[in-house]
Amino acid sequence: MDKLISIIIPCYNVEKYIDRCFDSLCRQTIGIDRLEIILVDDCSTDGTWDRLTAIEASCPESVTIIHCDVNGHQGRARNIGLQYASAPYIGYVDSDDWIEPDMYEKLYDKMQRFSCDIVMCQNWRDSALPAQILEPRLTGCEDRLLVIDSTEKRRIFLACGSIGYGVWDKLFTRDFLVDNHIFFPEGVAYEDHFFSTLLYFYAVRVYILEERLYHYYINPRSTVLSPDASHHFDMLTVDKMMWDECSERGFLTDYRKELEYQFLTLCYLASMKMISLRLTHIPYDFFIELKEETLKRVPNYHDNPYIKDYVTELNQMLLHLLDLPISESDLAAICGAVAAHYSKGVLQIYVCTHVAFNAPGDPIYHPLHVGRARGKDLGYPGDDTGDNISHLNHYYGELTGLYWAWKNVRNTEYIGLCHYRRYFLDKDGHIMSKADFMPILAKYDVILAHHADSPQCYRDIYADAHNLHDLNAVGDAIALLYPDCLPIFQEVLEGHTIYFGNLFVTTKTLFDEYAKWLFSIFDEAGKQIDVSGYDDYHKRVYGFLSEQLVYVWVRWRGLTFYEVPIGFTQEKAETLALKEQLSDLFRKREIEKAYTLFLDTMKTRPDVMLPGSDFDHELVVILCIIHRCLEDEKNGRPSLLDRSTDLDELIRYYKEET
Repeated sequence: MDKLISIIIPCYNVEKYIDRCFDSLCRQTIGIDRLEIILVDDCSTDGTWDRLTAIEASCPESVTIIHCDVNGHQGRARNIGLQYASAPYIGYVDSDDWIEPDMYEKLYDKMQRFSCDIVMCQNWRDSALPAQILEPRLTGCEDRLLVIDSTEKRRIFLACGSIGYGVWDKLFTRDFLVDNHIFFPEGVAYEDHFFSTLLYFYAVRVYILEERLYHYYINPRSTVLSPDASHHFDMLTVDKMMWDECSERGFLTDYRKELEYQFLTLCYLASMKMISLRLTHIPYDFFIELKEETLKRVPNYHDNPYIKDYVTELNQMLLHLLDLPISESDLAAICGAVAAHYSKGVLQIYVCTHVAFNAPGDPIYHPLHVGRARGKDLGYPGDDTGDNISHLNHYYGELTGLYWAWKNVRNTEYIGLCHYRRYFLDKDGHIMSKADFMPILAKYDVILAHHADSPQCYRDIYADAHNLHDLNAVGDAIALLYPDCLPIFQEVLEGHTIYFGNLFVTTKTLFDEYAKWLFSIFDEAGKQIDVSGYDDYHKRVYGFLSEQLVYVWVRWRGLTFYEVPIGFTQEKAETLALKEQLSDLFRKREIEKAYTLFLDTMKTRPDVMLPGSDFDHELVVILCIIHRCLEDEKNGRPSLLDRSTDLDELIRYYKEET
């Protein structure tokens, strides 16, 4: 069957996402047999190529994979994909995104009925969490057919940015792209600025479908959201290339004012927002170059007819910088004001992790690799930049992330901590969004994890699991540094209200105050605490001690607080690792080694069997299976291993039998 649509997907280090993307293509109602899926591996360094090879093998009639030996960014990958495309229509999908089952059927239908160059749908900004509540699929607006058949219509089309600057929410005719030589710049980020600008000059018939069919994954490691990434400076490079290309094609003759306005907004203003929000250190040299390049192309920006009606008050202020001599200190102050403007009501929750995980896509959640100074880089922003104690993570656990946020995070009003598998939940059991947090923070000073009630007092619980001497050292430090806090500390120790996890959300001002209080206590208590004889688990003494101290601090400061339930999204990494090791030993029928591994692990990591670590209590079942296998072997009875060496199957059988 002839292919109708070639779908080009650039892939770089997306082994975690590509299956989700491909699965959504397989479910297309137009039929997978009518699609030509071109997966271009842009010289990935993870297991992406292996995943693409498996995908091609599963669907060879519809999938073509291409491997690039040199990384050329998404632009080069898409250009290569177009060279291989044979279908009359072209779609681009980003490898960490996914689409609704009827997306391409609907786009193709509009393309056929209205003989378009481009058909565009709407999208969701999706966090990819099961709990995510999305907007309605229909936007409530009327579909539109745009016929751009005059210079005046094209001016409006261009100035209004009627079809945006994304490429993934559209279907194109192949001839439209090829005949007009519409391509992507290579080796740079923000390549879609260039490509999409060319669309505005050649499209004649465009259909805008007011239905959300594309899921745009809010990936904190994406090109746009990555903090302190050098590729952000490509924005100026690409927009200069765009200007030069438009000049060579003669577009400046009829559309100079529109292109000037586009350069001011898409390059200058977007770059100012980028350096204010995405970069820790404001690059003065880049600002000077940006200013010079802008004035070179738009020397009389005041006269542009679109500025008055289309540019916000903040951006008008930023445009005035083009007229003024701005010093480095001036620029820092201005960018701080811009960041403060965008940060009004901003909430940043740092998700502390030491393993790779599926991060929430909601933009309030920021993965933070704690202890990165001592571990393999996971690809997330880490706690080893700026003022940090990342190298002490084996003593402090997630608190090295708290310290880093205290010392380095600016321009946010609210801030919080959670963990890679533990999150605050709303009343319906969904991971909380900004809309859930803000009404609570408007009424309370601090959001805490919901406490547990225990028949034992906190002092006894700590003594059972850890060294009571360390808790007493904290009491001594509080008595020395904050004597009026000591009665509250002692009351909490004798109480039965227990807090776990170091999860909380508050204002940045209170967050900083708590961090200063906490680390001053630990600095003093550390003079008495000796961890030299502790195993790796118990060495994280300060992480354990701090779990109850946030409650002590809230009580001492007389703050109002609101407790929210905590939900687990996955089992503890160490629990999963133990199960995998045990499963491998079962396959090899090495039960004695499995038993030894189990006992050794319990000595050093007893937490792997906690309910929040082992969701289905499988480790208890596995231990029972091990005992039964050892007894069978000892007494010469037929072994459970004769039934199966697959541990999952044995667990199911054992549960059914008992």
